[in-house]
Amino acid sequence: MEGKPWRAARPAISRIWRTERTGLLVSVRDVTEATVALAARADLIDVKEPDNGPLGPASPAVVAQVVQAVAGRAPISMALGELVDWPPGPWANSARSAPACWAATAGVALAKLGLAGCATDRHWPAAWQRALAAQPPGLAPVAVVYADWSTARAPAPAAVLRHGRRLGCQAVLIDTFDKSQGDLLDHWPLAALAAFARRVRRSGQILVLGGSLGPESLRAVLPLAPDYIAVRGAACDGGRRGRVSGLRVAHLAATLAGGS
Repeated sequence: MEGKPWRAARPAISRIWRTERTGLLVSVRDVTEATVALAARADLIDVKEPDNGPLGPASPAVVAQVVQAVAGRAPISMALGELVDWPPGPWANSARSAPACWAATAGVALAKLGLAGCATDRHWPAAWQRALAAQPPGLAPVAVVYADWSTARAPAPAAVLRHGRRLGCQAVLIDTFDKSQGDLLDHWPLAALAAFARRVRRSGQILVLGGSLGPESLRAVLPLAPDYIAVRGAACDGGRRGRVSGLRVAHLAATLAGGS
């Protein structure tokens, strides 16, 4: 991604996001962490506030600062919390009444909106569609599949994938909701995960694997050839609520580059 500024373009985003190898997505909570992650060769910068939940939204001001600091050198995604809490807390007032608030997302490619708590609401696909319609047209949606969907009371993965395709989600993130209950492979056996990954591939969507992946589980999922591995805790000193470490990010980037 060096040498040529990256530009968000929704119709072509799948081509832009495709990489020859698995890329490293690092979730950051502020502009300082974004600068550290980018310098350590993160391939994609994701903005979220871990104190606000697994997909905790950061404030519009933080998003705008990160966009300015990254300055087109890498794609940017952002977390928008859970659908049951729509509009997201830090954006609630502005999302209803001040479109200028959403100007902070200019330069952000993709937005993640989780579906925890939606399983018992048969109207969740319509609610999801309304929430996506309220977002700026340049902000492409991500379908979030929780590996621990039962704990999260989220819709089953197949349903999320089906409705996500219908609603134009160009990427699928497989993540965990409860970060205290193990990583992705503790909830989804590798063989079943591989089968679901193939379904995502057949749909033409970008595949992102997250879920508290540590070094061993990260190496285990690499043969599935995801487009990106998403990390927060593994990139931080002190866990996901600590601070992003350049040394940790660089080590993760080297692991992905080496494929082992």
